Amino acid sequence: MLVQSPSRIFKSDLSVWKRERSCFTHTINMANETALRKVSEIVLDENGDGQFYYQKNSSILVMVLYGETLISGFTEPFTAGQILTRLTNENGTLSFKNNLRDEKTDILILELKNNSAENSFSVEDLEFNERNALLQISENLGYPNFAGLYNGRKEQEYILQKKERAIFGMVINGAFEFQNRLMENRDAIFLQEVEILEFEALSENALLILLEV
Repeated sequence: MLVQSPSRIFKSDLSVWKRERSCFTHTINMANETALRKVSEIVLDENGDGQFYYQKNSSILVMVLYGETLISGFTEPFTAGQILTRLTNENGTLSFKNNLRDEKTDILILELKNNSAENSFSVEDLEFNERNALLQISENLGYPNFAGLYNGRKEQEYILQKKERAIFGMVINGAFEFQNRLMENRDAIFLQEVEILEFEALSENALLILLEV
């Protein structure tokens, strides 16, 4: 029998979106006891811009979900599927500028605690060359992090690498069931006291991300 673990569920249909500059933003602020500080989604208007403020001692994961954006400090635009990982020991800001005149751009940003004194960045491409499997998003984040593209009714288990950690999961597209909890497009869940995560895709081309924090 599957034991229900303590959890917090963030339903997308209850999200509060704020208008800022020429974009819309939505942020999930996490509790202080977890390594995950916050998760933000920024939807840039056509040719619009936006900003993300981060704390010192942070690991930041930036994922372009669709569209194309310029990011402060870089001369070449980031396109869908490209990943920026930024490690920093200082407070700062990432600025985004939609590089498309006729389409919106959607960006997902996760900020996590990082006690390293390192200041660095890396750029990677997320390619789903294998379906129904968890693929590493970033090699440099400092936490286990995965994305997966699944066929409908596909089931899988994820065994945590460290028992004292929790799991943060977000459905990017489609629908999943996490530990018997229904999660749909842009829903997120934070699960504690779990050693093995069981999930099942409920739709075709269902896409999720998982972080062990």
